[in-house]
Amino acid sequence: MRRIVFLCRVIAPALFVMFSGCQPEPVLPGLDYKISRSSWDSLPALQVRIAFQPAENGKTRLLFADNAWGQDSLWNTVKDLRMHAGQGTSVINRDSGWVEISHATGTGPLEVGYKIIQDQPLSGDPSLTYRPIVQPEYFHVFAHNLLMVPEHYQAGGKAGEGQGQASGEGFGNRAAVRLSWEGWEAPGVVHNSFGSQQPEQDLGAIDLDRFMSAVFVGGDFRVLTADVKGNTVHLAIRGDWIPFSPEEVMDLLRQTLAAQRDFWQDHSQPYFTVTMRPFSLERGSSYQGTGLTNSFATSVSNNASTSLDQLVYLFNHELMHNWIGHAIENESEEAQYWFSEGFTEYYTAKNIAAYGIAGKDWGYYIEAVNEKIRQLAASPVRTAPNSDITYENFWSSRDYEKLPYYRGFLFAFYLDQQIRAVSERRKSLDNLMRDLLKDSREKGIKLSGGHFVKRANAYLVEDLQPFFHKYIENGELLPLEDYFRDLELDFKTGADLFHLGFTFSPERDSVISVDPESAAFASGVRKGDRVLSRSIYMGATDKEVELVVRRNGREYPVSYLPRRKEPIPQLLDTPENREALSK
Repeated sequence: MRRIVFLCRVIAPALFVMFSGCQPEPVLPGLDYKISRSSWDSLPALQVRIAFQPAENGKTRLLFADNAWGQDSLWNTVKDLRMHAGQGTSVINRDSGWVEISHATGTGPLEVGYKIIQDQPLSGDPSLTYRPIVQPEYFHVFAHNLLMVPEHYQAGGKAGEGQGQASGEGFGNRAAVRLSWEGWEAPGVVHNSFGSQQPEQDLGAIDLDRFMSAVFVGGDFRVLTADVKGNTVHLAIRGDWIPFSPEEVMDLLRQTLAAQRDFWQDHSQPYFTVTMRPFSLERGSSYQGTGLTNSFATSVSNNASTSLDQLVYLFNHELMHNWIGHAIENESEEAQYWFSEGFTEYYTAKNIAAYGIAGKDWGYYIEAVNEKIRQLAASPVRTAPNSDITYENFWSSRDYEKLPYYRGFLFAFYLDQQIRAVSERRKSLDNLMRDLLKDSREKGIKLSGGHFVKRANAYLVEDLQPFFHKYIENGELLPLEDYFRDLELDFKTGADLFHLGFTFSPERDSVISVDPESAAFASGVRKGDRVLSRSIYMGATDKEVELVVRRNGREYPVSYLPRRKEPIPQLLDTPENREALSK
């Protein structure tokens, strides 16, 4: 299970020096996974076998998070856990996210097997994408909900709490990983973040954080392939699509990747893939995506309400995460969401406009700025401090989830214009972003507030720290009207904000409060109403909310426009503004 990689340093001119410079790298632990088609209690399943070197003290923990990516009780998807090679007893601790195997010391590799099933029915809820989907026709899983990893492999060569070493110090958070897939012979597909149609995958020495940030699909997916400046790009898509063809999606993907790689001056990625899974939704549209190693995974509603324009945004946002949030990694995940999500959101809009993706222009960028102003103003947590954006809040509250998108976008817009003004348009935020990428790749520096401010100050006259502390860390609102006047940008004051007007219960089946000044109250919504049906276009002020509620044994249909007026600034889409913002 241990694989030795030899690294030879050639030092001329003496031949004997060259040989003496050949030193073996530290021995890396091996991880061999075999994944095959199976079943459990009449349900389709994925059989996983993992072979690994055990911890030296006789207690090995295999990690498998019970709560991850907004999903809980993921251990409900794990069945038939057993030993296949070696001897030992196991104890599962779901709350801590591990199974501990007690075994003899000084033994050879262990092999553990288990099955992964789908524990919830398919529905129009896109968040279920983050649970294992295992159907007779296909599977769609992520590394974190498919594969277990020995804890001592992830501890820098040392075991976690109370455990022994696997193979000596020095290999860090890496392992030599191999994947073997059985049961999906052609025309079935096996496709993932590391390769396409490869029954045997030898990933070599790989960082385990990168390995565990991956998507795996198989079955009746169709794989389209394109070339972007000598690099391979795949689209793995399944189903018959109503709003667009797979070829149109592939063309958008190719166009987006080419533009973003040109922006970053980075065509170094030889392999990249997007997976796209449809789901049914009776009314409206919904979509989501997750940026991963060499890939991103999307789930998109397949109906006439979904459009290619929505994919323009989705693709550009998620592909931007290839650099912002992945290559430039947050030091503390939630603490820097203002950057990894907010700046991604900003460069989504800016690059779509700058590169004319799907025919968009700088009017698209201006509307994106205005939209973020409206969305932040409508947020009930708009002035919450950055410290309130925690894992729990982010995954349980849409308001907290979206706050760093809005706040970070407007901060990026402000900083972009400041750098352009100070440099007389010779430089912009683009230069700072490439500096941060260089810092990450060449020096291994992760993104923190302090490092960001230090790097940004090189492009500014005044120290950014007080501004950063006030508007990002403390969460105060930017004085945008004063700012637009300073930049001599044309704007108006006043806009319609989305205002649902009432609060759902956590189960979204009843009303727990109503704003008495809202259109919802005026239309008849009351506290305590049971919600029997609903049609809501979240964020849309021009589409009616339609409800059927029950009160005192009677049913009432309700409809209204969910909006309120607020005196907030909005940029005008004028030739002068377009020129000022685009050059």
